Amino acid sequence: MSPFIFLSLLLLLLQFSLPSLSTNFEGNALHALRTKLSDPNNVLHSWDPTLVNPCTWFHVTCDSNNHVIRLDLGNSNISGALGPELGQLHHLQYLELYNNDFRGKIPEELGNLKSLISMDLYGNKFEGKIPKSFGKLKSLTFLRLDNNKLTGSIPRELTHLTNLKIFDVSNNDLCGTIPIDGNFGSFPAERGGKMSPFIFLSLLLLLLQFSLPSLSTNFEGNALHALRTKLSDPNNVLHSWDPTLVNPCTWFHVTCDSNNHVIRLDLGNSNISGALGPELGQLHHLQYLELYNNDFRGKIPEELGNLKSLISMDLYGNKFEGKIPKSFGKLKSLTFLRLDNNKLTGSIPRELTHLTNLKIFDVSNNDLCGTIPIDGNFGSFPAESFENNRLNGPELKGLVPYDFGC
Repeated sequence: MSPFIFLSLLLLLLQFSLPSLSTNFEGNALHALRTKLSDPNNVLHSWDPTLVNPCTWFHVTCDSNNHVIRLDLGNSNISGALGPELGQLHHLQYLELYNNDFRGKIPEELGNLKSLISMDLYGNKFEGKIPKSFGKLKSLTFLRLDNNKLTGSIPRELTHLTNLKIFDVSNNDLCGTIPIDGNFGSFPAERGGKMSPFIFLSLLLLLLQFSLPSLSTNFEGNALHALRTKLSDPNNVLHSWDPTLVNPCTWFHVTCDSNNHVIRLDLGNSNISGALGPELGQLHHLQYLELYNNDFRGKIPEELGNLKSLISMDLYGNKFEGKIPKSFGKLKSLTFLRLDNNKLTGSIPRELTHLTNLKIFDVSNNDLCGTIPIDGNFGSFPAESFENNRLNGPELKGLVPYDFGC
């Protein structure tokens, strides 16, 4: 075969085998970010650039087309400066970098994230001006930049953001006057005159774009507040969970859809302790339950099996005990289930083999017993997902019971 023909065939093969160019750009952008950051807790250990795309990396969420739509690095003890590469994540909807030690200027390139709904950069050490390019983020609904070292005035370009519901720049060193145009004029705020740089600017803009919340939203707010009352929260992460508000959609670490249904709960790395109760099972629209690396204890509630919309459940790095609920077998949309580094006992429920969408399953570093399932997607999970338990290897159907050794 001539070298020309061989090269042509190779290029044709690569065209169909490699992921889309946009996905490669996103993975490269995230890896470029990682190389600039200090990560003493090894939060980014799964960000492996040799993988086909970043959709299996921890703290990264993708849509069905393998586009990165969410980056969750809040409360991760990460430090460093952001670079322009984040502006390449054109499908990104949620940028959650709060409560870290990010420094330097906020890149102007973040204004290229035209799909962005929420940007939470609060609780860092960002300095310099708020980028005027943020005025191009027409989908932006939540912009929280409080508790940084930002200077300059509030860009008037932000007054063109008609979807903006929450805006917080308190506890910075901003100066100038408070805008009154656009959504800025719809809320009570001290206006007029030049503000002293020694007076912290505090703005909390809540736009009631919706009519009364649905009954389900009230149930969801009540369920989350009931959870809060059971937890120890030494870092006051849940301080915004105010049950007197019209719904929980403005609470920190809670994400809602356009119908005010709670679809995401992000409490990873929050130093929270306590036990989960059955109330979480009332969040019927929940898609992401992120409770990793805390001090949750007790049993995992069977009621979590009622979360029929759930895509990802990350409970790893806690002190959960007892058995994995068989009710998880009802979670037909579940794609990521990470229960590693807990104190779970018993066997792996065979009900989980019916989860046809399950791509990532990790129960390593527990005290599980019995055999490893081989049905469904379990035949494709790596051995590392089951290590450091009392498991007896793959199931031998008809020879020994699946809970052999328990």
